[in-house]
This record gives sequence, C-alpha cells and structure tokens, in this order.
Amino acid sequence: NTVRVDNGKLHGFSTDAMGWRAAVQEAWKIDLTKCRILIIGCGGVGQTLARHLAKLGCRSLVLVNREPSKAQKLVEELGSVVGNRFPLRQVAWQSQDLPSSLWETDLLIQGTSLGLQADDPLPVDPSQLPRNAKIYDTVYRRDLTPFVQRARELSLQAEDGLGMLLHQGALSFSIWTGQPAPIEKMRQALYEAAGRSP
Repeated sequence: NTVRVDNGKLHGFSTDAMGWRAAVQEAWKIDLTKCRILIIGCGGVGQTLARHLAKLGCRSLVLVNREPSKAQKLVEELGSVVGNRFPLRQVAWQSQDLPSSLWETDLLIQGTSLGLQADDPLPVDPSQLPRNAKIYDTVYRRDLTPFVQRARELSLQAEDGLGMLLHQGALSFSIWTGQPAPIEKMRQALYEAAGRSP
C-alpha cells in the first residue's frame, strides 16, 4: 500500500502488519508471542496479519473464514513457517467448534468488512470470549463499529482500526521521507476528522 521511487525504480511496501502491531502495543502493551490469537477473515488484512504472526510466533493461532477452504489453504501455506512452534488450525465460521475456540482466545482480530455498515451483523458473539480477552477490529469509521461497541458494553477491552490507520500512515510517511513521522500531529488531525478525542 506504499510505493517509493528510488533512482527511477519503484519499491513497494505493506504497512498493514507493522501498523497493526504498533496500534496493539500502544493500546495494551501485550506480548503477542504469549497470546492465543483468533483471526476472523482470511482476506487481505486477515491474511497479512496471519502471515506476520506465523513469523513472529504466538501461543496458538486459529483462522476463521466464511469459506473454510480459504482458511485451510492459508493454514497449509503457513505450516512450513510455523513448523512445530505453536498450534495452527482453522475453524469453520458456523461450526460447533467455534464457541470453544472463542473461549480459548486471548486476542481476537476482526479482519472482515463487517462493521462498515451500521446494520451489519456482528461477526461473532463477544459474550463467548473470556472476560480478559481483547478485541482488535481492523474496521474503522467515524463512530465505533457495532462489534467494538458491543464488546465494550460487556466490559471487554476492544479497539477499532483507527489506531492501525494512524500507524500505517506514520510508517508510510517515514518510508517516503526518511524522517520520523509527526505522529502526534497526525493523531490529532485523524481524530478530529473522525469526530473523536485522541
């Protein structure tokens, strides 16, 4: 999502994974390598974060997708990266195994487009998560997504993708300019545009 021109040559970068990781650390300062992580959605952002976590390592990684075959294919692709370092598996969205997988989750990443529209259904029932679980919804909009709102009503810690967007922009700025990003000024402008307080 970021292209830099060096001596007439184009160099491409993706800021998704590191932008997300910076946002998560800013929100919670957690050790991802010790988390049981469940990702909903194996499209663009979900796939990118699954690949990042496969390299980084975590306590376990569960992939959930509407089309189970897509999640299974990703599990197979990541198998050689993960090896025997931690459990990696896929669970069908509507399967009987999903509630127990949710209950064994420390960090849930919502990587589908659900939540862009106010009348979208929730991807899963957040009440099926343990009380200390955290939710990172990669979707952002002017107000909080219904999933984040519902999770917070249940006293779960939940963030939407606005922080990820901020840190992606900061990384892109540094890639383009070679300079540290003015992140606090960027934060102020972004949150003003979204009608929120930083």
